[in-house]
Amino acid sequence: MAEILGKEIILSVNLGTDAVPDWKIIGCAESDGFSGSTDSITISNKCESGFVKSLTGDKSWSFTNTTAMPKVPDAGFISYDDLFDLWKNDSKDGDGENAQFKLENVAGSTFDYYRMGRAFISELGEQADSGDVFKTDITMTGTGPVDNVAPV
Repeated sequence: MAEILGKEIILSVNLGTDAVPDWKIIGCAESDGFSGSTDSITISNKCESGFVKSLTGDKSWSFTNTTAMPKVPDAGFISYDDLFDLWKNDSKDGDGENAQFKLENVAGSTFDYYRMGRAFISELGEQADSGDVFKTDITMTGTGPVDNVAPV
């Protein structure tokens, strides 16, 4: 069995619009992640025979990224200033909506992996430790559904 390597997955943000997308890769990532959760609705009453009953509630999701930011990004990559502006301006795209973020396999992969949804940057950390490179830690919180199938 062949495992998926971390370097085969990239996180991007659309700095354009839905009609004219401008996807930029978020830095030279050390790690990218997706996390989804479902709230639990707990029912505890005399009719449940002493057992708590749980129902599924609302879903939420987020992307995370830790990246080393280059001084001057290569074509197709976001700059640290663009990333800061995206956080500062509540992650709005050219249409005035929350930006689209996607986590997907790199071109030429022998597998398909895809997660995309609208989100805002809820946490942006910038760190410049002595003896290390300038890094950012980012959390993007979803604002609606997340898809796992690329649009056609």
